[in-house]
Amino acid sequence: MSQLVAYYNEEPVAVKGRVEIHQSPLSVASEARSVEGVVRPALVYVQVPSEAGPFLVPFGDYDEWSLRDRYNEAIRIMNTLGAATITCETYGARSVRRRFGVRSLGRGAEVTQQRIQNSGFDFHHSGAGSAPRAPRPLRWADEPGFAAAVSSVLDNGAIDVVINIKSNRTHAIDGALGVQLKKVGFDLGGGTERSGATSLHIRASFPQARKGWK
Repeated sequence: MSQLVAYYNEEPVAVKGRVEIHQSPLSVASEARSVEGVVRPALVYVQVPSEAGPFLVPFGDYDEWSLRDRYNEAIRIMNTLGAATITCETYGARSVRRRFGVRSLGRGAEVTQQRIQNSGFDFHHSGAGSAPRAPRPLRWADEPGFAAAVSSVLDNGAIDVVINIKSNRTHAIDGALGVQLKKVGFDLGGGTERSGATSLHIRASFPQARKGWK
């Protein structure tokens, strides 16, 4: 489970119990791994567990990083399972103003999903497929659809699998937690360019089991 961490040069930021974050002297961060390379003081990081040990992602970049990391894991899972074709489509939220009635003076906004063309997540692969192999352990074991896709192919011989990955707004700079962290004096980062993606639709097809495959 990820947690919020920050490092300080001389004194920790006084949070007064308003936010839950672990603070340590910058001197102990020499062995820490960060997606930026250098660990910065007063910057809030999300500490992410991994097989090689925990590493740090700036708070403001975490949602975009998480979406891309789950995307890469989904593609890895499909390839390891022997997919013959893999297609990923990207969707973003679009707000549309609607009038509720001809005589109504009020207007409301309806949020719809719109396909994003030429997204950095767009992906298509087509081949002959291969014998399925178990992709476990899964990097995002709790992500909806990941474990189900593995079981569907390995245990039930599924030939068509769909995974939908949603962008999380849990670490938005302008979200409730982000605003609270800024109020007590933390830097949140957020230098990563936003893709605008809110969901990824990944579909994979698998060849039927061939003689000799186990």
